[in-house]
Amino acid sequence: MHATRVLVVDDNAFGLSTLAGALAGRGLDVRAAGTARDAHAVALEFRPAVAVLDLDLGPGPTGIDLARALRRSFPAIGICILTSYRDPRLAGIGTPELPDGALYVCKADVADLTQLERAIGQVARTPLAARTLSAMTSGPTAALTDVQVEVLLAVGAGITTAEIARQRGVSASAVEQTISRICERLEIPRNSSLNQRVQLVQALNRLRGQVAAG
Repeated sequence: MHATRVLVVDDNAFGLSTLAGALAGRGLDVRAAGTARDAHAVALEFRPAVAVLDLDLGPGPTGIDLARALRRSFPAIGICILTSYRDPRLAGIGTPELPDGALYVCKADVADLTQLERAIGQVARTPLAARTLSAMTSGPTAALTDVQVEVLLAVGAGITTAEIARQRGVSASAVEQTISRICERLEIPRNSSLNQRVQLVQALNRLRGQVAAG
């Protein structure tokens, strides 16, 4: 029986080589690429059964953009988005439309390589099965609206309340109300001794799978 052909794409060279090597060690036929352009070129020659794609591929196309392009070229390819982002909206791409059957996997939820192998096997067997984006229906950010996510990202970028209000064409008090609702939905407690914005940035970093500075 031929090994499942898997294309792994990640712009982090160390993460890419580590994951590709680990999957190859499990008997999968693996090819790796660090950019969307390279990935598509490799795929045309390799003809993978499954693509395991990072969400954030740096400047240019995202992993979801690449997933759509691969699906156009290979209608039955299995798609697994493997990312540190708890919610894809936190990458600043709005509410994404994943290709049919794509599986969105947060790295924090992967306890071991066997679990990832199961996900790869799942999309290989049923690449077009109906699947929901669980990050949008459960988890800490599921209750956040797209507008609230946008404001959270603006706070994370260090943009002032006044500037957020100007950009959105609303009052500063409306932005403050939105920030308060975000804190409530992320269960950030009110504490006069703690800076609310600092807490929001820390929460955002955790939801992105990043370690906050300090």
